[in-house]
Amino acid sequence: MIGTLASTQSASAENSEALATVNIPFAFQMGDQKMPAGMYQIDLVSNHVVRLYGPDHVLGSVAVHSASKLLASDRGIIVFDRFGQNYFLRQIWTAGDKDGLESWQTRVEKNVLQASDRKSRSTTQLAFNSTPRQ
Repeated sequence: MIGTLASTQSASAENSEALATVNIPFAFQMGDQKMPAGMYQIDLVSNHVVRLYGPDHVLGSVAVHSASKLLASDRGIIVFDRFGQNYFLRQIWTAGDKDGLESWQTRVEKNVLQASDRKSRSTTQLAFNSTPRQ
């Protein structure tokens, strides 16, 4: 279900759509890869793959599926599930769009969820400026 790739920016020659740039102030899990805190560019590679370029040329990709909500936000939002000190990329919403992207729950996330008190789960949202997807 989840595919995670680690490489450098120069290894990527795929066409992609830049969704946004966002400062993520904490380390987080993206698929099976641990990503450091820092400034990230979010690219939509296809309807099913999102790629994040981070500090020191860190590159991560994750499989996603469509998600919907009732009201569109005037700003883009990236959502993380949090279990204790562990953050997991969950959703990406672009400004003005009720349709977003959601990552699948990974094996790593399931293991952390099983090991923790399920009540310790929380959600963290970071806003960013973006343009609506075409």
